[in-house]
This record gives sequence, C-alpha cells and structure tokens, in this order.
Amino acid sequence: MKEKELKKLLDKYAAGKCTDDELALLQTVMHEFDSHDDAPQTKAELKQAVWEQIENRTINAGRVRRLNATWLKVAAAVLVFTLSGIFYYKLALNKSTNAAIAYQVISAPYGQMRKVVLPDSTTVQLNAGTSLKFPTRFSAATREVTLLNGEAYFEVKHDAAKPFLVHTAAVTTQVLGTSFNIKFYKQLPDIQVFVNSGKVEIHNQKQTFGMYTPQQQLTYNKHNQTFTRQQVTNDHSLSWMHDELILDKVSFSEVAVYLQNRYNVNFAFKTQKLSQQHYSVRFSNRLTITQVLDILQLIDGRKYRLQNNTVIIK
Repeated sequence: MKEKELKKLLDKYAAGKCTDDELALLQTVMHEFDSHDDAPQTKAELKQAVWEQIENRTINAGRVRRLNATWLKVAAAVLVFTLSGIFYYKLALNKSTNAAIAYQVISAPYGQMRKVVLPDSTTVQLNAGTSLKFPTRFSAATREVTLLNGEAYFEVKHDAAKPFLVHTAAVTTQVLGTSFNIKFYKQLPDIQVFVNSGKVEIHNQKQTFGMYTPQQQLTYNKHNQTFTRQQVTNDHSLSWMHDELILDKVSFSEVAVYLQNRYNVNFAFKTQKLSQQHYSVRFSNRLTITQVLDILQLIDGRKYRLQNNTVIIK
C-alpha cells in the first residue's frame, strides 16, 4: 500500500469512518506487516499497539473507538517508513541475487547457423555471425536476453506470468509467447522486428512503438530514433533460414553484411555511390562465394575480385 493511501486509511479510522471493507484492508496490511521477520525490532511495541486497536475495533463492531490523532500520524509514519524499508531491502536483495546469476554468450560462427535452447525451452535460431547473451536461469519475474549483434528467430515458450524480453541496443521487444525475427547488425543503421505469429510489443526507454501482429514489421533507425510500421505480404524476412536468401531493395552495405557472415569474407570498397545503391537479389544457399560475386558483377557491372578472404570491388 502506498504512503498516502495508508495515511488516509488511518485518518478515517481515527475519525470512526472506516467501512467494513476498509477495516478489513487495514487488518490485511497489519497481517502483512507482521509476516516480515526483518521488520525493525525497535518498532515492535508501536506495531503491537496499532494491531490491538484494530482488533478491538473489529471485536466491538458496533462501537467506534477513536485513537489520538497525533499518535495515529506517528503510527502511520512509522508503518510507512518500516514497510518502505522492507521493500527496499527486498529490492536490494533481489538485485544482489540477480547479480549472482551467471550469463553466457553463444555465437553462431561465420558460415554456419546455430540453434539455441534457452532455460525456459524457448528456441532461438541464430544466423551466421550472430551473438546472443542470456542467463543460465531466468529470474522469477521476467525472461530477458540480449541480442548483441546479428539476426535471430525466436520461438518463445508461452508463460503469461513471465514476459520474455529481447534487448537490442535501445530497443526492447516484449512478448508472452510468440515467434518473431530480429535483425540487429551494428554496421547497419536500422533494427528490424518481423512478427511471424502472436503479438509483440516494442518500445525503447522513451516511448512505446505499439503492438505488432503477424506479417507486421517494425523498422527503427538507430541514428534519428524514428520508426515505421509496415505490413509485409511475403516471408522474405525469414528466407535466411531456408534454401534461398532473398533481399528486397536493401543497401549494398546490407548485402555485404550478409555475405561476410555467410562466407566469412571481408568487403573492401571506398566508393560512396556503391554504398548508397539498393539491390533486390536472391542467392541460393548452394552457391559459392565466387558464384555470388559473378551475379553481383552482372547486376552492377563492377569488378569483384576475391583475394584471400577479402572481396575487392573496383
């Protein structure tokens, strides 16, 4: 109970205006107060006095018993102070417990995808070059993980009592049980969340971006902190998990990120014009990096040369 509510309730009791429901509520508060072994012992006598007054009021329901108003104000202040102390003690204890939880980071190596099963049986498919941080056990209140970099598809085990949260830079995706894809590459300006099933709530520290349903996608720009909502009529956002990678109207920088992670190569290009171009491409997972570079060369007419693990573009 909040401080103002407790003081108001005690004032009503002092004036003999408490309803039966309010009296029962005050009794409940006192029972809860009694249940805390860590309540300061120096306040024991005051607590007992308040308790006796309430009990007497209950037994003698037909007779109004008034307490000294000044004494009641002191009692209220002490009770609020004590209960607040217990709350902050519990909060500090909870933080200490959470701090002791071990975390692990699992990464999918370049050129390979990886499936991860979390402590709650939620499954996560990691794209090549993706890293995910999560606790060895979830807290009693929430299930929280952090996508450090890359792209991941989540199939979250439903638990109405413990929301599942994915942190990606400044954006948090929250669900109870659903499937969705998050793309968060540090090299790219946008974060994208695509919902495959269920409902997903997305927010940052300043605002909520809304509730997203199947086939809807959020695109959040990390630089100017703006977002757009889009209805997607295809499943291209999930193509990276299947036989063919499909990229629609993406920048060359995004094409390069995908190919770097899939084939474990680096791209070397200095032309600003190239980085600003947009591509719509399909790459079979069976293609070699040399075959992919030949396709790109046909698309934009530039020369792509593979030297060791670096793709040089002229």
